[in-house]
Amino acid sequence: MGRQNLRLGSWAPLPAPTFIYNTDFSNNKGTEMALFEWDDSFSVGIDMVDKQHMILVRAINLLHMAVKANSSDKLLGEIFDTLADYTDVHFTYEEQLFEIYRYPDAEEHIAQHTALLEKVLHLKRQWEAGNAEIGREVLDFLVGWLHDHILGSDRAYTAYLQQRMKVA
Repeated sequence: MGRQNLRLGSWAPLPAPTFIYNTDFSNNKGTEMALFEWDDSFSVGIDMVDKQHMILVRAINLLHMAVKANSSDKLLGEIFDTLADYTDVHFTYEEQLFEIYRYPDAEEHIAQHTALLEKVLHLKRQWEAGNAEIGREVLDFLVGWLHDHILGSDRAYTAYLQQRMKVA
């Protein structure tokens, strides 16, 4: 994962990797419930950021379904890699917003991003080293972190950025 210089714009930096939407676990026995349910309470009111958060939620749920279905290590690895890469892309996008609109608490928020990416890389190394039990730990960590980060830190910048984005 390396930081990317993304263009800001109406849907410029991302669409989600296609396999996030194309992987099908419908042959599973029983009905799988999503591990993380998106609802409007998670909206930060910035359309692009909300869309990116929804993609991250979808990726976490996909990883959850893959773990529950005892999917191949190859598929789990692809989902994990995509989730980590997309998280980095999303963070880069947010950080560019902070720079453009001079968000005063950017340094603290970026430190949270860095800590998450370091934790994800640590968990990824454990996964690659053959720690098959890491899947559940990754899921628990990511769901908790994303939930708390959206409702806490991301909400903290919402009003500030929305006000400045209207002026610009």
